[in-house]
Amino acid sequence: MKFMVSLYFDEAQMKDVTKEETERMASEMNEYNDELEKAGVMVDGQGLGPSGRARTLRWGESGKAVATDGPFTESKEQLGGFWIFECASLDEAAERAAKAPIDEGALEIRPIVESAEEARQLHQQARA
Repeated sequence: MKFMVSLYFDEAQMKDVTKEETERMASEMNEYNDELEKAGVMVDGQGLGPSGRARTLRWGESGKAVATDGPFTESKEQLGGFWIFECASLDEAAERAAKAPIDEGALEIRPIVESAEEARQLHQQARA
């Protein structure tokens, strides 16, 4: 089963990061990604640009999309990147994600549904 692992962190931490710190973080993340690839777990993964450079579309009562430029939430944490894992279970995905070289923030792990029926079943199980 595939899982999306979403990385949330406080973007304000990035404003004072030095070039050397950025290089160290990138090196650690590249090593982690290499481990995931060697284990056959990583399907895809990318870092995301700052939320201030994003745009959200919401559909209102008129049925038309209304665009809003970011950042979008009052939370300090924003979506900063993601991985797609192929794992046997949510527990395995969580074990793999727990090894990420992250000091702060949060990871959210959710199954990726590949059909409407699978989505329906998972939502029903979540309510039970």
